[in-house]
Amino acid sequence: MGRMLGAFDPDDELDRPDLNKCPDCGCYFASDECPLCGKTCPPEMRAGARVEQKKKKKKRQRPSGSTGRVTFIPWYHSWWFILIMTLWMPLVGIILFFTSPYPKKWKIILSVVAAAYMLLVYTGLGSLLIRQIFEEDPVNSKLSREAYMETCREVDAEAFYRSAGSEEGYYTMTLTVTRRVRQEYNDRTYYLCTGTDGDGRTITIIIRDCLLADHVNFLPGDCITVWGEAAGEETVYNEDTYDSCTAPCLNMAYAEIKK
Repeated sequence: MGRMLGAFDPDDELDRPDLNKCPDCGCYFASDECPLCGKTCPPEMRAGARVEQKKKKKKRQRPSGSTGRVTFIPWYHSWWFILIMTLWMPLVGIILFFTSPYPKKWKIILSVVAAAYMLLVYTGLGSLLIRQIFEEDPVNSKLSREAYMETCREVDAEAFYRSAGSEEGYYTMTLTVTRRVRQEYNDRTYYLCTGTDGDGRTITIIIRDCLLADHVNFLPGDCITVWGEAAGEETVYNEDTYDSCTAPCLNMAYAEIKK
């Protein structure tokens, strides 16, 4: 179906060389005057004398710094691989990123992040920072030494052992240090200590070093009086014999060696 005389569409690129064209509204017509705006058709826009101008195609704008060429990036320079290597082996991730075709500013940013990651992970500062932010103090540091000791209830090793250290509260007791031990994924010092019940049986208590003052290293055989808070049961490991021990634990805030 043809287009009616005098009708036009701005997006229609159809040309009618057999008709006159209005220079203002772009309408095609056979008379001397435009049927839409009434303007007389000039000689250069009449049929047979009109030279139609070709419309220029709009060029797509390229991103800043782009050459327009298709660049194929090797798999080892892909973002996902570089990030995995940065988390696993930060130094390798930095090298891969610096040899990649990515912009320089991103290389600098990733290098700073990777260096900070290595510092936090390999020096232990990361775990220390996490504990400072999320972990609550194992002992009450708001009380003075005298007030803390007065709050502690004196018990023997048997009473503390039978409660499995699950009863929350402040306790004091006298024990003998057996050896120094450790707990996996925890940098605090632990001691295996022993006490006796009424029948002379040996009872094992784990002491977790959370000293708020007078930090000392206890030796096997030391007789110590400790003040602290119940911490439930803990499992510790002996690095010499590679065996483990599970027993009630006391978070030790203060301690004294009995001479």
